[in-house]
Amino acid sequence: MDDVTKSLNVTLVHTLADGHYFFHAVALQLNETPNTMQAYKFLMKAIETESTRNKNHYRNFIDENSGRLDLLVHKYLNNKIFDHAAGDLIPQITSNALQKPIHIYSERDGGIWETIVQHTMPWNINKSPLLGHLKDYHYSALIKEKNASINKISASR
Repeated sequence: MDDVTKSLNVTLVHTLADGHYFFHAVALQLNETPNTMQAYKFLMKAIETESTRNKNHYRNFIDENSGRLDLLVHKYLNNKIFDHAAGDLIPQITSNALQKPIHIYSERDGGIWETIVQHTMPWNINKSPLLGHLKDYHYSALIKEKNASINKISASR
């Protein structure tokens, strides 16, 4: 992973292990101040709004036996009850809600794999992507070097 962080000029910042580490990793990149709680709350609302507004679109990705998407997303956002059906869609919903691509660098099978989550809704793609690191089901943020010292403080709160 060191080669990836060097080539991207980023620092890996670990997030809280509270079941919402993906959201914390994204929130760290949305906010350039030590107070990431405001960005986290904004993100939760944006995801809930996006999943509700475009529920017919996201419903296509959910097996009908998995349950209702709105309930699955609500349980995940509010109760931290992860369900693979909704949980696997969260990066896509987040990308659409924020109108930003998300690049996830996963460590698995002895290598580094890049997954690019592109928007599925029409908007301008010329935005800097959010960067995440995934290892053993735990997300961390990949923060551009200029913001890394600010956000290291945030991650520890």
